[in-house]
Amino acid sequence: MPWRGFMSSVWPVRGPEGQAWAVKMLDTHHTPAGEGAALETWAGDAWCASRVVRLIDRVNDIADIPEALLLERLDAGRPLQDHPDIDAADAEIAGALAPLGAVEAPAGVRHTTVELERIAGAIREHWAEAPVLPVRAVSAALATLDAMTEDPTVAADRLLCHGDLHYNNVLRDLDDTRWVVIDPIPSAGVREIEVIAPLRNRWEDTVASGDPDRFLARRLDRLSEAAGLHRTRARALAQAVAVDNLLWLLPRDPDSMFVPPYSVLAGWVD
Repeated sequence: MPWRGFMSSVWPVRGPEGQAWAVKMLDTHHTPAGEGAALETWAGDAWCASRVVRLIDRVNDIADIPEALLLERLDAGRPLQDHPDIDAADAEIAGALAPLGAVEAPAGVRHTTVELERIAGAIREHWAEAPVLPVRAVSAALATLDAMTEDPTVAADRLLCHGDLHYNNVLRDLDDTRWVVIDPIPSAGVREIEVIAPLRNRWEDTVASGDPDRFLARRLDRLSEAAGLHRTRARALAQAVAVDNLLWLLPRDPDSMFVPPYSVLAGWVD
């Protein structure tokens, strides 16, 4: 049986000499986001290659499958999500973000500002439908997004972003020698958006700290410093993305596991 993700299926296979490989096939109704191209780019950089799942081969538009990737097989039962030490888990995330974000994105990968423009539009639309958050939080989010999408220096940045580097997207290799990053949703530029995926996860660790706001702020600082990110920009983007998600979730899925962490992040209005 394959492993199922949100957009793809992964099948265990064997290579011609018995190598443990996996075939990842994107669902037919999804458009390729450039995962194969991103993996190829990282494979060409010695600093990145050991951090990312090894791409053996890839094909596009085979039958009804928009993209199929032949990858090294990893231990799907050992995600970084299950690491007992949140500080060590964050160190692994930051240790991957630093090299992965130091290379130029390949041609054809969309710029992150395209997503930021979409988020700003969604905030305006959903706020008009259901104003469930304070005006101050919404105004701060829109100010951040508008400023970034209008800044020519931001648009000129083409460094490669993973786009979804949370703890379940880091697996142990079969030889138990390293943690390996999987499943990029790549974009170019605005690397600070990378902090959001880890911050919204492992809420149980945040609650256990006794002070969720302070704990998440400390984790933001640690991730930003270790990954070479601009802390103020990362904090502002986390706030903006949290506002966007809450405006969608609160009227539709108020019990979502992401409502509590997003509620903290949305309050980061300086």
